Amino acid sequence: MNFKIENKFLDITNYPSIERHLEKMASKGWLINKIIQGNIFIYKKISPERLEFSITPYEIETLFTKKSREELEEFNSVCESVGWNYATKSYDLHVYFKKQGAEAMDIQTDEEEEFRTLEFIGKKHIRSYYVLIPFLLFFSWLGLGSLFTSISALKNGLIQIIVPLLPAGIILLIIHLFNIKRFLKINRKNIELGKSLEFSDSKFYITRTIFAITSIILFLGIIHFLYVAIFLKNKFMLIGLIPTLIGIIGATIYRIYIKPAKMKLKHKKIGFIVILVASTVLSIVLFVGVILNIAIRDDNKHSQNIDSYKVLSINDFISDTLEEEGEIIELASILIPKSYDYYSYSRGFGSIRTEYSKALTEEIASNLVDRYRSQAENKLIRRNSRRLELYFEEGIFDDYLLRSGLTKEDLSNLEGKELKEAIKAANNMINEKSIVEDIENLWNLDEVYFLNIEKDEIVIRNGKEVFYLEGLDFSDKEIIKIIKDKLNLYKK
Repeated sequence: MNFKIENKFLDITNYPSIERHLEKMASKGWLINKIIQGNIFIYKKISPERLEFSITPYEIETLFTKKSREELEEFNSVCESVGWNYATKSYDLHVYFKKQGAEAMDIQTDEEEEFRTLEFIGKKHIRSYYVLIPFLLFFSWLGLGSLFTSISALKNGLIQIIVPLLPAGIILLIIHLFNIKRFLKINRKNIELGKSLEFSDSKFYITRTIFAITSIILFLGIIHFLYVAIFLKNKFMLIGLIPTLIGIIGATIYRIYIKPAKMKLKHKKIGFIVILVASTVLSIVLFVGVILNIAIRDDNKHSQNIDSYKVLSINDFISDTLEEEGEIIELASILIPKSYDYYSYSRGFGSIRTEYSKALTEEIASNLVDRYRSQAENKLIRRNSRRLELYFEEGIFDDYLLRSGLTKEDLSNLEGKELKEAIKAANNMINEKSIVEDIENLWNLDEVYFLNIEKDEIVIRNGKEVFYLEGLDFSDKEIIKIIKDKLNLYKK
């Protein structure tokens, strides 16, 4: 092979040790060709040669400034003019080499000036970490919370793959933050005392391991995304990319045209804000526009072939065949390898919704049932809390509360409580009356729960299979028979 890939680590705290490593690799016939993210070292095959390497810090860009191509070429020309050949760069660190023994001037001749550059680069990283760490902590809290509670987290493999990356990213940033702050503190004192700069000789095993695991997980995430978007034809996965793509395009425009421009700082800040606002607005407009366009097109087409799917169609419950609209949306995950949603709609009848999932184990399937119950509880709380507040504060009894299973007598017994307690107790009463088990065993399956008082929402588990159904009276014995026959819902 003409190329070799290695998992290493390079930043401002350890580049002298990387110089020695690159020299060893060259003596084995491998010359560094590219460094990606400071961790992936790509070498090209050469004849074994004794080379000397010099890695030098040269600040390339900040939030509002960036060295132009001409400035970078000029810097490289200066280094080459004193005997060094350019190899590659990693962020603000430039890698040069020369034959061992060849005459060349040191690129860095003043340690105090070198430290000022390192300090500038280090403080830039520290500021970015102070922003990124809280950002990742917040999304880790949201993501990990949803991982253990939400339905989508069980059914969507992308969530299961991406969420574990967030804590790993936090750990990496904290390690980098600690190392850079420690490096700057030690060497600030060394410069004051007239001593030489001190660099780390650590192998950074933890950092490299986390980065390797993160890279593998990220690669699996990309594969999963492409599988769902292309092979399962889930267009909504691709739609979700719209904000990201527009953000990347906006950032690229800012980085290429505004950052290097010879203009005042305040004008660059204005350009940054304009691109940020424009990207946000454009993302929202395009995202909503694409969704609406899909909805309009779906309204004008017949349902796709659903014979191979375990879903309900309006035509399953009527003698005459109606024109039906609907589309299968498929997902896949590690814990639930197969799942899909189907929304059957006809203007002459109404709608029926089917969500099907087949889990790896019955325990996972049972957990999914619990999540559907929890979702139903939250939906009822959101739906009724405002009405309950109006009753307890103004005495307005909404007939909707009566249809939810509450009576004025039920609520009058709660009037002596504090408002929040009374609302919570009333919601608990609604949930107890609405989300009930199939105690009459109408369905004769492993787990069956009606999810509202009208019994037109239900979650069913039959072994590893879970069905969420909406839109019919699921306590009606005739409807139950039709559904069990159509979906093959009999105990195995």
